[in-house]
Amino acid sequence: MSMAKHDASSSIDAVENAIDGEVQNAMETVSDFIHVDNEGGFKSSLAALLRRIPKKAWFLMGLGVAGIIVTNGNIGNVKGHRKVLNIGSRITNLFAKGGNRLRKNRHPSICHYVQLKPDVYHFEDALYKRKFCAQDSFDVEKKITGFGSPDWENSHEPAIKTAPVLVKLRKAGATCIGKTIMDEMGFCLLGANRWLGTPENPFSTSRICGGSSSGAAVSVGSKVVDFAIGIDTVGDVRVPAACCGVLGFRSSHGAISLEGTIPVASSFDAVGWFARNAGLLRLVGRQLCPHVVMDGKGPKRFYMAHDVFKLSAVSHLRTADVLARSVQRTVGRHTLCNLNFIEYLEDHAPAIQTFKKELERMGLDSSQYTALDVLRESMLLFQRHEFKGNHGEWIAKAKPYLTRTVESRVHKAVLLPDSEALRVIAIQVREEISSLMNNLLKNDAILVVPALPSLPPKSAAVSNELETFEYKTQALMSLSSLSRCCQVMASRIVFKAVRETEVVIPVGRNELPISVSLLARNGADLLLLETVMLLHTTIQQEVLVITNPNLPITAFLEIR
Repeated sequence: MSMAKHDASSSIDAVENAIDGEVQNAMETVSDFIHVDNEGGFKSSLAALLRRIPKKAWFLMGLGVAGIIVTNGNIGNVKGHRKVLNIGSRITNLFAKGGNRLRKNRHPSICHYVQLKPDVYHFEDALYKRKFCAQDSFDVEKKITGFGSPDWENSHEPAIKTAPVLVKLRKAGATCIGKTIMDEMGFCLLGANRWLGTPENPFSTSRICGGSSSGAAVSVGSKVVDFAIGIDTVGDVRVPAACCGVLGFRSSHGAISLEGTIPVASSFDAVGWFARNAGLLRLVGRQLCPHVVMDGKGPKRFYMAHDVFKLSAVSHLRTADVLARSVQRTVGRHTLCNLNFIEYLEDHAPAIQTFKKELERMGLDSSQYTALDVLRESMLLFQRHEFKGNHGEWIAKAKPYLTRTVESRVHKAVLLPDSEALRVIAIQVREEISSLMNNLLKNDAILVVPALPSLPPKSAAVSNELETFEYKTQALMSLSSLSRCCQVMASRIVFKAVRETEVVIPVGRNELPISVSLLARNGADLLLLETVMLLHTTIQQEVLVITNPNLPITAFLEIR
């Protein structure tokens, strides 16, 4: 009898110890959903909450409840019965205390808090005591990489080690405080997540924040962190940077190791990062690309793609002309060169016409396609094919619940057959564009194109409007993704929402960021970062002078 009592007491102790960690994890899951508005409303929020609590936590909490019942009925004389009865109140207290703490500190751009601090802080560290977040596709030791999907998180094990990129930033003195919300599986550019919540655009709350690195961009724009990192496949860093009014950089493909990240489309995936000022953007780049060197002292030529700017719904007077004046003041007028870029592509990349002919042969109308449209279709063809190779088997087995916008894209990637003939031509398109872009941008040249085809659409816009925005945006993003070039979004030209003709420096939440984009050849990452550093301040000064010509010189001191 005494042996039975001892066994029962030992089991109670084991349950109590095991439940601590699991209840803590479940509590964090519950608290993350408090006060979060999700696409599907309360029901989908509740469903998402229940799906995200680990099965092990449910099991242990069930043991706790069962223990209370058994104690009241059968083992009331066991000396340790009070411990069993304490499990229920322990669960309640953990949820209450932890929920209050996390509710107080939580920011809606962050899905999981982590603490990756340097072993020792050194004042001379490049990123001394800087805070940053990472998109939830980077591994952190002993944490599950969620990939924006509760189903993915519940079906995968914790990471064995932390991604080298995060380790490198930590060694430079920075502290990672959390992992940020992203579009599920990195497969959409709109920034919505049905289960984890959609982060709010810090510059214009009524407009989309862009994706898939939505939370990373919002965390920087909202000043939660100093900088953030993400993975850019087809615009996943560049688009949210342009939508949220922060600087966003996509590194050259292959320049930074992707070890410890979840791939979307490996031939396009590249590390990217966000910052609010050009100095920190460059500083982060120097830590992540220490092996990259500059051939010259700075940019020697700027190609202004005026025909591409004409396709944008935003007037070139607000973007290209402002940048051109900044270049004249900073580098000199002799460096500016107008370029009919679309015509240039069609003349020097014959595979573009071959691709259009193949579409016609397949019964698809490509008569209105420009060269950029062909680049977009080629890029998406590769993205879908590689995504299917990386995740098609898991999707077929797990049948995950996905946000509607993501679900349609995943369905197209996984279930619809590829055209092998079209993919072969797309390979030729990619090779020609890569060679063409790197030749055009050799000798420290920079290509200037619009960042977005229009202002970021309203979050409440109908699905067709959102899809059209994404469709046109992908055409602009395809230049860098296909050519493997580095690209930056200079997103600090901001226009007043009320008076469309007035341009101002960012001062509040009711203004809209309008961006320009700069590209440099593959491997010229530091050149591009130096160029942004060179132009960023003069762009803002140019904007200020245009709108307020009588301002005193002291007004420029506030521009950084």
